[in-house]
Amino acid sequence: MKKDIVAQSQEKESEKKKKIDKAEIFRILKFVGFSISAGVIQIASFEILYHAINWLWWPSYLISIILSVIWNFTFNRKFTFQSANNVYIAMAWTLLYYVAFIPISVFGGNELENIGWHGTLVTALMMLLNFVTEFAWQRYFVFRKSINSKPLPKTVQMALHSEPFEKIASGLKKVEMRLFDNKRKELNVGDKIVFKERTNENNKIKVKITKLNKFSSFDELYRFYKDKTVLGYAPNETADPKDMEKYYTKEKQKMGVLAIEFELISKNNEKNVKLN
Repeated sequence: MKKDIVAQSQEKESEKKKKIDKAEIFRILKFVGFSISAGVIQIASFEILYHAINWLWWPSYLISIILSVIWNFTFNRKFTFQSANNVYIAMAWTLLYYVAFIPISVFGGNELENIGWHGTLVTALMMLLNFVTEFAWQRYFVFRKSINSKPLPKTVQMALHSEPFEKIASGLKKVEMRLFDNKRKELNVGDKIVFKERTNENNKIKVKITKLNKFSSFDELYRFYKDKTVLGYAPNETADPKDMEKYYTKEKQKMGVLAIEFELISKNNEKNVKLN
């Protein structure tokens, strides 16, 4: 029995390690991709300044690397490391890296060019050195504690009965109430929801989540929202948390409930309107 438990534990650890390894490989590939695009910007701007305009090597390289840095930092922060870290702090640490790297690469590269190395070859060498050292700096220092703290927005689908569907479509209902189940636990501010009408799935509404509020019960949720019209009630209608029991039993409500605040993006009753 103990051997089985140990074996299962080892198997889980192995699977976890594989997932981490895959995530890290994918992160490196994304960093490579954005670095390549940044490299294209750097080379293009360098070639224009150095060859077409005939500037000196060092100002051409300096301007080109600044353009590359801005591009690379912006996209890697958002997509590669998915960091919610304060952008100004992260940029400050990145600038600190370049405070060290740029003088070294500028003066070192300039010396290589002075002794006969081709300017483009020197730039390519500096870019390779930049790629390796910058990834290590951002991965293990700048974003080390904030990786995946800001997941990329996603689009999910949910079904609605006709009455709440129409109220959302008309802008009267601005908060959707659901159980805090596994599907709802995956939601984040910024995600999009496509609501489909149960009686006609061709009718769709697309909204963007602006806020998520978790409550222990619908009683607590109803107390929180003083203005019940945002929940879909008419101004003269009595709002009672027991109304939710026709959708969710008391037993199911024990897992907690979620109030999803959103803004309407688009309505679709026509096939030529894209909602995904």
